[in-house]
Amino acid sequence: MNAWQSSRVGLDRLVRYWQVWLMLYAANLLGALLLALLPSLSLVSEPGHRPAFREAADGLDAWYVLETLMAPGALEALGLAGPEPALTPFLQQVILLVLITLAAMPWLAWLPASFLNGGLLLIYTEAPQPFRWRRFLWGSWHWFGTFLLLGMVQALVFTFSLILGAILIALALSVSQWLVALLAAGLGLWLVLLLAVLEFSRAAAVIGDTKNAFRSLGRGLRFVFRHPWPVVGLYTLSLLLAAALHALFRLGLMPFLRLEWWLLVLPVQQAFILARLGVRLARLGGGAALMVEAQSPPVRAPAAAGVLQDSI
Repeated sequence: MNAWQSSRVGLDRLVRYWQVWLMLYAANLLGALLLALLPSLSLVSEPGHRPAFREAADGLDAWYVLETLMAPGALEALGLAGPEPALTPFLQQVILLVLITLAAMPWLAWLPASFLNGGLLLIYTEAPQPFRWRRFLWGSWHWFGTFLLLGMVQALVFTFSLILGAILIALALSVSQWLVALLAAGLGLWLVLLLAVLEFSRAAAVIGDTKNAFRSLGRGLRFVFRHPWPVVGLYTLSLLLAAALHALFRLGLMPFLRLEWWLLVLPVQQAFILARLGVRLARLGGGAALMVEAQSPPVRAPAAAGVLQDSI
């Protein structure tokens, strides 16, 4: 199976199992609402400061949190500053609990996707079996811990790579612009390679029916390096489609949509988010198809007790 065929298979599974698509969209929407809770405080303290909803459409940036904490009047609104702060011990505990909860929101937003990815990949690897909710939920719970650990590994490796890449690019600024461009391109390719290895590692956990995250990482790494051209082609097509969607949205639609027309802007934004999620799910479906085909003979995840009859 080449990259074009795997991409078509991924799109077919995206449409065939539309329930998974909508479930992941709902989980992403919940995560976005949790992440928007903290920066929304700046909207209350500084209305009209900037078209924040336009920025929030692309997700939460790190400077949003920093700006919220540094916004004039934000600390006073929380009762943490002022000439004579008069807070009772009860109010101090409540404020501390609220701040801890807000700090934990990014982690809480991460949990739904980690939970649902197991069921998603199980449904995709068992195609063309019909969709079964019990089978989907069993797969989600079965690999929940494994995917949580893989998510932590991904977060740590991506963070370290970005920090190291930023330092190298900053040092190269005084040397040559060509070196900066070369380092930036190398960093981008490295991040895409990491993404491919981690996504195929999740698929390897489901296809091989293992809950060992590090064994899955090893299998995902071996698969990527043993099948470089189908993997490169699949991710190239997926990233090009994602870039085309971004260009259409940011350059073709948003300049002509005024935020006052929120009844029109909201469905356009959500359609873009749904399409962007669809590109990712199609890539996961295509990758699962590549990996299943590479098995000789194919290895299927066993059914949970009491669920086999529902999944056939």
